[in-house]
Amino acid sequence: MPADLYPTTQPPDSTYPVKATRNNASGTDSELLDRMKVREICEGWGCYRDAAEWRNYRSMFHNDAYIATSWKQGPIDDFIKASKEGFEKGSSFMYILHRIIGQTVDIQGDRAVSKMKVTITCRFTFDGIEMDNEADCRFFFLLEKRAGRWGDKMVPVVPDKTFAIPEEEARKYPSGYRYLAWCESKISQPPKMDLNSHGPERDILYAKCKDWLEGKKVQPNLTGKDVVDY
Repeated sequence: MPADLYPTTQPPDSTYPVKATRNNASGTDSELLDRMKVREICEGWGCYRDAAEWRNYRSMFHNDAYIATSWKQGPIDDFIKASKEGFEKGSSFMYILHRIIGQTVDIQGDRAVSKMKVTITCRFTFDGIEMDNEADCRFFFLLEKRAGRWGDKMVPVVPDKTFAIPEEEARKYPSGYRYLAWCESKISQPPKMDLNSHGPERDILYAKCKDWLEGKKVQPNLTGKDVVDY
């Protein structure tokens, strides 16, 4: 029997933030308002970025914020610069759109964690053929209130035009986003390799979310493999 590429299991109890409030099961009306504020901030990710509303997008982040996506990792201003350059490259890069599906928010004191479900559509052009990669994923936001602020697939764009992806090459990449990673590698944008929600990376990230809510320092993992230390 072939190995399951997409195992889904309950996160370890040790990664559960027991003191956080969430989903109206606990907490106060003011905490509910804070969760709505967090949600509005997080939804701005796709709404502002996809429309190149960079001033609005930048307003979502503190100055020391950092971002780690499959194609770019680094401080917020470096990410915005790279995104602008991507738009300027046009079809030689990739057109990226985000469809926001829903999210959950945990709050503990002046810190919050949002887990937002998103479908990312990236349009690539290979050998003159337009293809859409669609990757279902989750965005994790680690937020702090300061001074009161708070799997995938390829779809042909033209139905009778197809592009063959070498499966032996695609298998080198994480199962949850292997075709997106393959496409990014082909436009000279080496993908981040430890974002798979079906591997041990998920539990490492959950542990970091718990540490963040409890006021601990969280080490950003902007390159390479993360470290199992929980």
